[in-house]
Amino acid sequence: METNRLKELEEKIREYETVISEMSAPIIPSIVPQTILVPITGLIRAERFDKIRVKLLNFIHNKDIETAIIDMTDISGERVEDLCLVEIGRELQELCSSLSLMGVRTLFVGLNPELVKRMVLDGIKLEAQTFSTFQSALKHLMKEKGLEFRKITN
Repeated sequence: METNRLKELEEKIREYETVISEMSAPIIPSIVPQTILVPITGLIRAERFDKIRVKLLNFIHNKDIETAIIDMTDISGERVEDLCLVEIGRELQELCSSLSLMGVRTLFVGLNPELVKRMVLDGIKLEAQTFSTFQSALKHLMKEKGLEFRKITN
């Protein structure tokens, strides 16, 4: 009886971890055509990057996605769990390379100053454009695509 209850609890924990994982890196269609936003929140772990990469690659497969904006604004030093900053830089580089092979350009926003410093010191280069905020990345994309917001008067 005790063993069955323990197995049920372990299964529930796995289910909750899956739900939390899905929620902590949602894929949101942007107002800019063929663009998605992926805000990454929560604790950073190696297996999370793998799951995020797989989730993104599966999502963009056979879809007309040109640009992925990866928002790291919510990730700070205390949210880095079992990865050092160098490993995070490498994971971001691998994510960017994977998306590039699928024909998707990556834009990063909200990179942590500690992470940026560590990446520069360790010679890790992202093959991606970076912006300080999501808003500045969207403005850039809109200008690049010849789009603008206009107030509609009745």
